[in-house]
Amino acid sequence: MLMKQKALYDGFVKGDEKALEILYDQYFATLGVYASRFLREEDMCVDVVHESFIKTWEKHGQFTSFQAIIGFLYTCVLNELRHLDIKNKALLQQASVCDIENEIIENEVKRIIWAEIARLSGDYRDIMAMSLEGYSTKEISEELNLSEQTIKNKKGEALKQLRKNMGPYQWCLRL
Repeated sequence: MLMKQKALYDGFVKGDEKALEILYDQYFATLGVYASRFLREEDMCVDVVHESFIKTWEKHGQFTSFQAIIGFLYTCVLNELRHLDIKNKALLQQASVCDIENEIIENEVKRIIWAEIARLSGDYRDIMAMSLEGYSTKEISEELNLSEQTIKNKKGEALKQLRKNMGPYQWCLRL
């Protein structure tokens, strides 16, 4: 994961459009969810996120780290939202740097976990996804037509696989 970030960062600051495309693919949805906390119109959220990527790309050579790029994207989204006439303006004005940092960390953890879950095979992926979405073992069992014990066993195996695949990021699973 760190090597991918390093390569992505290097490409981005050098103006590699493929790096921009990868960054966009990885962070568009997360930033859209962040924007939707304040803005309910999906089209406007998309516009806000697009504009944030444009502003970030315009400054591509000025970033000193991958985290600085991501932080700038979140800040751009927040600034774009502040310029709109939206109902949650008071909440938006209270958003601080600390709130943005916490949001970045939370979303990055979720992104890492979901990316690894997507790499699991069949039932393992479905069981972990449903678990994270709040389904109980019984509900998963009924939905997938498997016994509750099978669900528990497969969930345990999936967690082992996730820990192995996530390497230094396995601490995210505790959250």
